[in-house]
Amino acid sequence: MTAAPRTDDDRRQAILEATWQLIAERGIHSVRIADIARVCGTSTGTVHYYFPGKSDVLAEALKYCVEQAFVRQSEELRAIDNAHERLLKLIDMQLPRLGRVRDEWSIWLQYWAEAVVRPEFRAAHNEFYARWQDTVIRIVLRGQRQGVFRSDLDLEGVALRLTALTDGAAIQVLTGAPRMTVSVMRELLVDFVRRELVAEIPAVR
Repeated sequence: MTAAPRTDDDRRQAILEATWQLIAERGIHSVRIADIARVCGTSTGTVHYYFPGKSDVLAEALKYCVEQAFVRQSEELRAIDNAHERLLKLIDMQLPRLGRVRDEWSIWLQYWAEAVVRPEFRAAHNEFYARWQDTVIRIVLRGQRQGVFRSDLDLEGVALRLTALTDGAAIQVLTGAPRMTVSVMRELLVDFVRRELVAEIPAVR
């Protein structure tokens, strides 16, 4: 049970934080309003005050989780000047290690499944993907200006392929696919950056 938040914004955030963690642990269709209220130390009526229906709180919790991940990643990336190092850091932050990042990946997988059958989830889903790909594109552009990435890259193509490789590898990690581990996933992504993006340094004669 968490300490009682003091303001409306605090209460709303506490509900969203509790909800997304419950979704990550149990699955979106196993979470009840009563479960959320219990974790928050409040009543079901309070949860319904901020989110009229179960679908409302579940949808908002999914978006909240993704937003928090973006905020955390943006803060860490800004501290790194070199674009190559910045992209490797972004990759590292995407690896589904045990803990919060793995839980966030659980949310992503469930968001995908919901977006397949619930069109109302798709706009936010596509916006999040666009933001992720824009982050990759901006890092690659930075690398081109710094001379660490090739100048002839198809930026949108790079972002699309890196996204697909990241998602595909993460799904295999999360579902326990043979031979796919967090370490193997990292090697695949780092190798993609090395082969596809990094500018060759002319040999000294």
